[in-house]
Amino acid sequence: MHALFASALVASAVSASALRAQPAATGTTTAPRALSLAEALRMAGGESEQIAIARAGVLRAQGQLGQARSALMPQLATTMNWQKQLQNQFAAISERSSNNASGGSGGNDTTSLADNPITRIFASQYNFNVGLSASQGLFSGGRTSATIRAARAARESAEIGITSAQAQVQLDVTQTYYDALLTDRLVSIAESSLVQAERTLRQVQLTRAVGSASEFELIRARVTRDNQRPGWLQSRTNRDLAYVRLRQLLNLPPDQPLTLTDSIAESPVSAPVVNVAPITTVNVNVADVLTIDPQVQAAVSRVLAGSDTGIGTRAPVKQALKGVEVAQQQLRATKAQRLPSIGATTSYQRLAYPAGILPKSLGDFFPNWTVGIGLSYPFFTGGRLRGEVQAAEASVIEARQRLRLAQEGASLDARQAVAQLTESEAAWQASVGTAEQAQRAYDIAEVRFREGISTQLELSETRNQLQQALANRAQAARNLQVARKRLELLPYLPLSQGFTPTTGTSR
Repeated sequence: MHALFASALVASAVSASALRAQPAATGTTTAPRALSLAEALRMAGGESEQIAIARAGVLRAQGQLGQARSALMPQLATTMNWQKQLQNQFAAISERSSNNASGGSGGNDTTSLADNPITRIFASQYNFNVGLSASQGLFSGGRTSATIRAARAARESAEIGITSAQAQVQLDVTQTYYDALLTDRLVSIAESSLVQAERTLRQVQLTRAVGSASEFELIRARVTRDNQRPGWLQSRTNRDLAYVRLRQLLNLPPDQPLTLTDSIAESPVSAPVVNVAPITTVNVNVADVLTIDPQVQAAVSRVLAGSDTGIGTRAPVKQALKGVEVAQQQLRATKAQRLPSIGATTSYQRLAYPAGILPKSLGDFFPNWTVGIGLSYPFFTGGRLRGEVQAAEASVIEARQRLRLAQEGASLDARQAVAQLTESEAAWQASVGTAEQAQRAYDIAEVRFREGISTQLELSETRNQLQQALANRAQAARNLQVARKRLELLPYLPLSQGFTPTTGTSR
């Protein structure tokens, strides 16, 4: 009977291992794809929608910078125009004047207004001209240069945004990857607990068959086994959703089976062996109990030695600084509107007034070339410029306050990242010994129950403690990996307090 029970247990363990090896392969024959965290990070860098949006922002900022720079260059334009007049006032006047002159002189006036060159130009039915115009700004009071500097600062801020988006994607992929590993581990724990409950039920059934167990013990064992099943099913659902999210981040097919090759922890760590002095009193030293383990502090210090938690290096702070620069340059450009602006223009045209539809030769064209210098001064705008200056000054104030918020948020982020790392490191080191002790306690409880020394209630409680200890250990391992990655990417990550720096609106 024990051999039969052992065979059933081995079969259950093999089935559970198969489920863990391929959680998403149900109903598909596609071979699982091995995926490491490094490969996932590389794939996300080229497939992320957030990074593509950030790159589009850089392209937009580059275009706005080109628009601003164009004000320093000459503006050239060509024109070509063909026109037919259905009714021409000059032709009508010329014809009427010719008729009157002919009638009054009795035909002796040989000079006709129709033969006058000026009359032919204005009275021509057809008009064809080709032109070239150019303009060049000479003085704008610094408005153009300020607009260029603002556009350049906006482009640099957008480039920082790409780095920030890349860091956020790396953190998201890391979190999702370890979430998938965590759900794999939780499914394994739930399966193990269900198998243990099934093993306890069969043990009770065997003892019941020989009359050594009551019906109450049998019912309680069956209820305990059945109560494990909803948690197992829930863990499977969470695992499937975690893998779906990972595929979405990597733009993989929704049914692509994955096998994650990285481990959620670096290596199996055993609980440290500590020589404990014999207990001689029930008094507790509070300082000893509430002190963080020096090993935790040492591990955190090693991670901090390779990380940059400075406020000035944070991407959101740099973007906020660029936002202040943009607002200041826009204010300068707005104030420059109060100064006169000077520009030079020139226009060259070749005009033809053919008798037919089109000119017959180049000799039918006549030149027309003008050159000018213009000065524009806003003498009175009805308060428009004053209002624009006030709005620009308000933008500078807002940008400076956003910078302060970014600096405060960066400081809080750094402290929070260090605190999370310390908490995760302490929880991980504590969970290792707890899980091993819980496993040892369950092994003892199972032997005691099999030998009839303990009760089924004791075994169920010990199993729950083991399940919780293993789940806590897996969760602590996941949190530790994510906390280390967050601290590594901290200089480039957006602020976690909901602050998003802006660079203002380019004019």
